[in-house]
Amino acid sequence: MANSVYSIEILSSGKYESWEFEDRQKRDAFFEKVSKQFKEQKVREQEDDIDDTQIVQLSSNNLEIKDDGKYDQDTSYEWFEYDIFSKMLDFINKEYDKLG
Repeated sequence: MANSVYSIEILSSGKYESWEFEDRQKRDAFFEKVSKQFKEQKVREQEDDIDDTQIVQLSSNNLEIKDDGKYDQDTSYEWFEYDIFSKMLDFINKEYDKLG
């Protein structure tokens, strides 16, 4: 039987935090809540060569581990202004704790 992991992560300047969810719907709803909360700080242009010290990357990850040990993974992400890392981290932690 396949095993799936649904998570969100934030990454900025080597700082990294991750949270896991029991199902994709809950994770997607949570990702959307965080994205909406910080929409004013969203970076509109996502360039491949951007300096990662200038952004906070919020990502949504789906990892499916199959019986044979192989896996499928897909990730979507949004970028935000780098100076909101602490605010985003605090918001996510408070909202995640409410999920119980």
